[in-house]
Amino acid sequence: MKLIRHLDVRRGLLISHHLKILEMSPVVDMTWFHIRLLVLSILFLCSTSNAQTMLADKGAYYPRIIQLQNSGTGYNGVLIASFDNRNTGVFYESKDSGKTWTFISNVTENTPPRNCCSELYEVPQQLKNLAAGSLFWATSAGTDQTPRTNCSIRIYKSADHGRSWQFYSTAVEGKIGLWEAEFIVDDKKRLLMFFSSEEYKAEGYNQIIAHRVSTDGGLTWSEDIKDIAVNDNIKRPGMPTVARLSNGTYIMCYEVCGNNCDTYIRFSKDGNNWGDTKDLGTKVESTNGNHFSHAPTITWVDDGTKNGVLLLIGQVLNKNSDNTIAEDNGKVFMINRNKGKGLWTEVKAPVASPSDGKNPCENYSSQLLPLKDGKVLQLALKKVNGACRLFYDVGNVNDSLVNDN
Repeated sequence: MKLIRHLDVRRGLLISHHLKILEMSPVVDMTWFHIRLLVLSILFLCSTSNAQTMLADKGAYYPRIIQLQNSGTGYNGVLIASFDNRNTGVFYESKDSGKTWTFISNVTENTPPRNCCSELYEVPQQLKNLAAGSLFWATSAGTDQTPRTNCSIRIYKSADHGRSWQFYSTAVEGKIGLWEAEFIVDDKKRLLMFFSSEEYKAEGYNQIIAHRVSTDGGLTWSEDIKDIAVNDNIKRPGMPTVARLSNGTYIMCYEVCGNNCDTYIRFSKDGNNWGDTKDLGTKVESTNGNHFSHAPTITWVDDGTKNGVLLLIGQVLNKNSDNTIAEDNGKVFMINRNKGKGLWTEVKAPVASPSDGKNPCENYSSQLLPLKDGKVLQLALKKVNGACRLFYDVGNVNDSLVNDN
């Protein structure tokens, strides 16, 4: 019966029905019809249902995943996944494209009361004394204190593919709130860290998206450069993730709370200049008349076509018409083959995790990692007996939306 636990209810009932038929029939009365029907049902279920396997039976928040590309022979192609467990980052690896996972390490950040919103990043090229293939784990330290006091984003480095970690640098410090680091290397081969900041409330900014620049491989950092900032004491742009397109343009996706936490995108030619800081950008909408809200992430993959394909997922799927929760909430991600322009197409998600957007567990900051042959690996959070756990499964980038309701 373990198999049936991973299957959706209606298909599970189908198998249960045929099992009962066999249980009620003497062996001598079992017909080839029943046997063949049972076997075909099992094969159908195994081939079409989402396995949604739990990665680890540990408390998990804020998952991240990368595929090593600059780490040399024997490591390139390995997948590294991370998640937050209280004040500890937990790391697993997969050497078979996400089919199985092995624990490799922990790193604990001891700044009280806790940390949050970590980022996992592989350095793509030599940056001063920082070697290509180095891993960064960055975390928001000292978060959610009452009253708010010292906080920072602290970076840890691994030089052995995630087996061990050492503190590396503090990228930014504040007194109110600093969240959600995201790294890129820009056109000038400088390391940039994007993040959300609540440090400008006195100037009327509830929260902004900013970035800092490092010219020495992340040891020291510039002052804040505002990217998206609206001083109306209401709007909270945050949770930025950034990808680079085939034409060299950078795309950023983010939520704007104070505006339903809807998902927006902006573009930059160089990764450093993002235009008018008061411009919220373009809301991402699908051909089905829906949009994502809360905790979006974006990635780009070269699939051999001229533009490649963008993959985007958010915590909640809302209707454009009235912002109510859409029918396929938690069951889809979106793709775009036009460099982020125009409407997006909804695609069946490998891991179904419906959410109402009221807590940082179900489908919160889910991860999509493109694999070979049009496959995509998803990491998503789900509740198990009230506890948040991390699940994974592989699907197809080009799967049409299947409505199982």
